[in-house]
Amino acid sequence: MKTVSLNAELLRQLSYIADDELYLRKALNSIKRLVAQKEKEEEMACVAEAAEEYRPQTKAEILAGVDEAFKELKAYKEGKLQLMTLDEALHELHD
Repeated sequence: MKTVSLNAELLRQLSYIADDELYLRKALNSIKRLVAQKEKEEEMACVAEAAEEYRPQTKAEILAGVDEAFKELKAYKEGKLQLMTLDEALHELHD
C-alpha cells in the first residue's frame, strides 16, 4: 500500500472510534509506542552503521603510512617537495 492510501486508511479507522475517548487514548498510546520503537530502531541502525564504518588500521597500513611520511620528509629535505604552512593546512581543513 502506498503512503497516501495508508494515511487514508488510518484516518478512516480512527473515524470509527472518534466518539469514544477511551479507544482514542488507546490508539494514541499505541502510536506513541510505535514512534518510540521506530526512533530506537533508527538510533540502533545509526550506531551499527558508525561501528561498521570504523575499522582499526592494520599493522601493515600503519607502517605504510609511516613509510610514506618518511619519504615525504626526505623529499622535503632534498627540496623536491614544498610543504604547506600551518595556516594553509588550517584553511584547507576549514573549507
